[in-house]
Amino acid sequence: MCTSDTILVVLGYPVDENGEPSPILKARLNKAVELYKQGAAGKIIVTGAAVDNQFVESEVMALYCIKQGVPDTDIYIESNAKNTYENARLVKGIMKEKGYKKAIVVTSSFHKLRAQQFFSRELKEVTVVPAPFPDKFPVIQRMILLLKEYIILVLFKLGLLNSRYSIQ
Repeated sequence: MCTSDTILVVLGYPVDENGEPSPILKARLNKAVELYKQGAAGKIIVTGAAVDNQFVESEVMALYCIKQGVPDTDIYIESNAKNTYENARLVKGIMKEKGYKKAIVVTSSFHKLRAQQFFSRELKEVTVVPAPFPDKFPVIQRMILLLKEYIILVLFKLGLLNSRYSIQ
């Protein structure tokens, strides 16, 4: 049941040293492709710059989606955002330009709260859908990522973050 005013948004995550989606990014992309194929939306925005290495996350993401059967004409690439705040701001611009009113944002389960906070500031109608952790992802790494998110949110609320995470 695809609604023409809804678009899927997939948030980037660093790719591996070979330019392939990392397990966390692949989980996000798989969830987005699943939703796309179920008809949740007819178009996808992949968003993310080259943050941790030379590979532009959104370009890698688009290629992955195409390999999974999503036509390239159904993918918009946003390649400048370096953090969740920028993802939300730049996606808002694409949505306005293309006429979309609602977003289904796909991110990792540990990142859902931060994504919800940033995207809700920019968009009136947003739903954040969590992708599961990759199979066999170590429990300690799961806990570290979740703890990092809570620390980021607390520091953000206190205004103590550097430019990578803060609103500028």
